[in-house]
This record gives sequence, structure tokens and C-alpha cells, in this order.
Amino acid sequence: MSHPESPDTPQHAPSVLLVDDDDDLAHVVSRALERFGFQVHRARTGNEALASLANLQRLDAAVVDLVLPGAGGLDVVRGIRRSFPECRIVAMTGLAEPVLKQAFHDAGADVFLAKPVELAHLLEALKSRP
Repeated sequence: MSHPESPDTPQHAPSVLLVDDDDDLAHVVSRALERFGFQVHRARTGNEALASLANLQRLDAAVVDLVLPGAGGLDVVRGIRRSFPECRIVAMTGLAEPVLKQAFHDAGADVFLAKPVELAHLLEALKSRP
């Protein structure tokens, strides 16, 4: 297991799917995840995320926003959980309602984070295990 201060080598980089329609936020998060050794796959819509699952051979983690064009975040979480049962799923939204947290959990998310998300919290959520 790698330590947070020593990212994995590229050939063993954990694969993460980032699903968010906010291009500015996604750019910042993608760059940060890449610096910490993740191989980032990006989807801007729920439909794009669901379609990309068929093209991925491995998915170690996913960061999924709730509100997306097309299929919503809950549908994306369910699709990821079906296709990659061991995937670490972090759900995030600016709508930090307890009912949404429960809905994401019921759909298969491991962690729920409210936006704005601090990078340290996101990295911790991606690397920890339930």
C-alpha cells in the first residue's frame, strides 16, 4: 500500500472517474488528483459517465456530483456499483440535505461530502476504506 506522501507509479496508478458538469471545479480536482497519483477519467454528464463504464477495465474510485445533465448522480452511483462492486464511491453535492446523504448511501456511495469540498477531505475519502 502506498503512503499519501508517495504517489503510486503511473502503471499502478489508481483509476478514478470524476463526474461533474462544473468544468472549473473538475479541472482543479483533476489536476490535484493527478498530482497525488490518480489516473483521472472525466465525465460531464450522467449519461456520459454511465456510457464510459463499458470502456473502463478497472475503476478504483469515483467522485460523483448529485446534479448532472442527463442521468442524475444517484443513477450514476448505482451504475458504478453494479459495474465495479469494489469501487470506492465519493458522492458530493452543494445540497447537503440529510435525505440526500441517505439516498446516496442507499444507492451505493461510500462517502458523502458537501460542496465546497476541501481537497484534503476528498483525498482522505478516496484513500480510506469503509
